[in-house]
Amino acid sequence: MKKKENSTVIWGGKSQSRILINMLINKSYDSKYLKKKLKLISIIDPFLKKPDFKTNIPFTNNKTKFNKYLLKSNSFIVGIGGHYGKARALISQEFIKKNLKPLNIISEYSYIDKTASFGMGVQIMPNVVVHCFSNIGNFCILNTSSTIDHECNIGNGVHIMGGTYVGGRVKIEDYVTIGSNATIFPDVEIKKGAFIGAGAIVRKNVSENQIVVGNPAKFIKKNKHYFDLRFFKKNV
Repeated sequence: MKKKENSTVIWGGKSQSRILINMLINKSYDSKYLKKKLKLISIIDPFLKKPDFKTNIPFTNNKTKFNKYLLKSNSFIVGIGGHYGKARALISQEFIKKNLKPLNIISEYSYIDKTASFGMGVQIMPNVVVHCFSNIGNFCILNTSSTIDHECNIGNGVHIMGGTYVGGRVKIEDYVTIGSNATIFPDVEIKKGAFIGAGAIVRKNVSENQIVVGNPAKFIKKNKHYFDLRFFKKNV
């Protein structure tokens, strides 16, 4: 079966996918990064009986149908938000193994400095600012009105939630989640898998897989990462 040019599948049947579909349908994305109109082939979510929202796009939670849709598609979007950054990254890698291309969905109402860079499969929402010389990794979500100041380095599968401010020269490693309206002071390092609570004020480095909350941010417990890749396995 011949793949159709610019045909894509969307993984996830909840809010993040709904937002991305809305951006695509209403063409509120920046055409510099997504130059051709897409055909939305299917929504896929093995953990739901149906999407959480009304849509005319075909939905499946069936592995056989999933594989048929893959044969028709040449690109994908993983619409998983919340604190599931590791799942978003690992699922994206499974799609890449199947020779599908990850798409960047970037709001036309965001600002990304010309000296900044970002990887593949990123999702950038309205009013986001990415300042000069910052680097954003693969499969990241920068949510509404978040600000990444100058010379930051952000890893893969990171989710920076709405209204967050990340100060200059901050380093954020893979799979970190930063809650809404948090403030990260300049030169802080946040290690792999950490979770920063909503509204937290982070003045000091955060260790791997720590959950920190409050002002000043304090450690409360270890973070756990949930993902399930069985849908991609042949004999499961």
